[in-house]
Amino acid sequence: MSQDSESPLPAPMVRASDHDREAAAEQLRAAVSDGRLELSELDERLTAVYRAKTRAEVAATTVDLEPADTKPLTLTTKSGFLRRTGVWSAPAEITAQVDSGSIKLDFTGARVPGREVLVRATAKSGRIVLVVPHDWAVVMDDVSSGAGRVPNKVGGDPATARHVVRVVGTVGAGVIKARYPRRRFIDWIRGRSN
Repeated sequence: MSQDSESPLPAPMVRASDHDREAAAEQLRAAVSDGRLELSELDERLTAVYRAKTRAEVAATTVDLEPADTKPLTLTTKSGFLRRTGVWSAPAEITAQVDSGSIKLDFTGARVPGREVLVRATAKSGRIVLVVPHDWAVVMDDVSSGAGRVPNKVGGDPATARHVVRVVGTVGAGVIKARYPRRRFIDWIRGRSN
């Protein structure tokens, strides 16, 4: 199978990682505890998950288990500080509006129903910070800025990333920033990454 190095494989054809399989397995186990799957179905689907070679095959095992509550999340602050960190359910669409305060969306422990999250961001003179795991990508091409800044410290190819955060919006004199989690001091001393 030959492919141009310029044209990446479509996301469904990308090989599944162990992390992809474990995330699907965890979603299946949660569905059993919620009463959405029987134990016999769990066994069948777990077998399919661990035999899957591509992301499409992994996704097929959980396609009917997407959360019913996909209501968008809206975070608005004038001069306060709002954040979503730790384990939380991130919907497919998030609106973040800040005047002179700050909003932090830490996706490192987030449960995300689909592959992409759309963030509609507006930062007048405040800041919005997005923290994502190392196997995610952030696309900030549709953010316009007046006197503010829009630094994207996240590398990665959206076509092959496990999840993609797409940011659209405007920045006045504020900041909309995407970055990876910071290393703890002890990890830095020992030379370990996150």
